[in-house]
Amino acid sequence: MTQNFAYKARNPAGKLVTGKIEAENRSKAITQLRDRRFFVVELKEAPLAGTSIKLDKLFQKKVGSRDLAVMCRQFATMVQAGVPLLQTISIISQQCDNKTLQDTMKKVGGNLAGGMSLTESMKPYPRVFPGIFTSMVEAGEVGGDLEHVLERLAVNFEKEHDIREKVKSAMTYPTVVLVVAVLSVVALLIFVLPSMTKMLIDMKAPLPVTTKIIMGVSGFLKNYWFIALTLVVALAFGYKTGVKTGRGKKMKDAVVLKLPVMGPMVQRIIISRFCRSLSTLLKSGVPVLQSLEVVKNIVDNHSVNMGLKEAERSIKEGQSFAEPLMKSRVFPPMVSTMISIGEETGSVDTLLEKVADFYEKEVDAMVSRLSSMIEPILLLGMGVVVGFILISIMVPMFTVMDSVK
Repeated sequence: MTQNFAYKARNPAGKLVTGKIEAENRSKAITQLRDRRFFVVELKEAPLAGTSIKLDKLFQKKVGSRDLAVMCRQFATMVQAGVPLLQTISIISQQCDNKTLQDTMKKVGGNLAGGMSLTESMKPYPRVFPGIFTSMVEAGEVGGDLEHVLERLAVNFEKEHDIREKVKSAMTYPTVVLVVAVLSVVALLIFVLPSMTKMLIDMKAPLPVTTKIIMGVSGFLKNYWFIALTLVVALAFGYKTGVKTGRGKKMKDAVVLKLPVMGPMVQRIIISRFCRSLSTLLKSGVPVLQSLEVVKNIVDNHSVNMGLKEAERSIKEGQSFAEPLMKSRVFPPMVSTMISIGEETGSVDTLLEKVADFYEKEVDAMVSRLSSMIEPILLLGMGVVVGFILISIMVPMFTVMDSVK
């Protein structure tokens, strides 16, 4: 859990600056400030760091890829037009539709006015500005190419937003069908079946095992629905807590990649994000090792990160970047081959961009197929479950009617 600290420090120019920073503890806050070449004069926990700030964060609107893409486009246009940086930040903070981004940009403007660089002004807000953003802005400031860096960032965030929206839209209809199916079965078990099972009991009909099971489930849901609801909530909470642990996340990442239909699609989404992000960072002049560190956080998959760690080790030892990825089971041969060719020709960034384009097209095709596949499977599954329930109840009734005849 991070804490907020208020600081007074002298920047490299010797000017006294103040601001706020988020860190896990006091020593890490000092380390972050020293990394920015600040001499810390005073550091203390920021006021209002208690419940009110937590509540503010709870109701804060998340800053998405689309918000960042729009902001980068505006930023690049104004920098290219020669608008001073402080005035640019002020204009953007007034034009932002996202309240969280708007407030953060005002804080960035305050930090900038206090003598910080643009990168230093943005680094205290990692929840708004991801690692790829601050790393590329830093490279743009150092290389004097900020407007082109911001344009690349805009393209990167736009591509990321497009993929997410396509996957989300493809999964919306199947999710609605699944929810309706589950609710329909629960309603059938709680409201319809009890009257039918009562009739069977009154008629003293011989009940098959399947009918007894259905009757038991129906009676449990009707009389102890609160226990069933508690179990569902507990399972959801347990899953959410479990995947936050290192072991749980490792298991989840491995299972997701092995799923029959979703696994290959998730793998291609990860590969496209990896290639696009790494290409964007390298094109902006960010060093390879720093780029890989940033990409690990963007990809956020244990299996992929293991391959990237091996790649980092290989680069530090002066060896090939592509070889460790080739040994990994996650990265397809196409990725490692293109990186290997790029290393020989000095065009890794360009080839990675082409690979990203290829896998993004594959994701588009798979998303279209997925939505058309899941719908009939869900309808068939719903029909089987409802049919099984009805047959389990109707068979004893037909038996009784035959015996009466």
